[in-house]
Amino acid sequence: MENDIHIVSLIIQVKPIYKNDVIDKVSALPRSEYYTDEGVCKVVLVLELDSESELVSIIDVINKWQGVLSTQLCYHHCESIDSLQEEIHYANNPA
Repeated sequence: MENDIHIVSLIIQVKPIYKNDVIDKVSALPRSEYYTDEGVCKVVLVLELDSESELVSIIDVINKWQGVLSTQLCYHHCESIDSLQEEIHYANNPA
């Protein structure tokens, strides 16, 4: 759907020798954040994408990077941009 945003997280498992190379590539992706720990050969990548086809494409690209063993989708949420920009009012917050 147009005007939707897809928020996804991926777990990328990498060979230890290529971890820094993969982190360099992940950090260059637009609208993304990544998380990893030293000594762990996994990178958690959080992305905002415009479509499911973009999601499929980015997984395909990542899987082709040298040293990547697998890329697993672990979260996918799709919502309209308008809905995401609405202010949320909580019951215990009088504002």
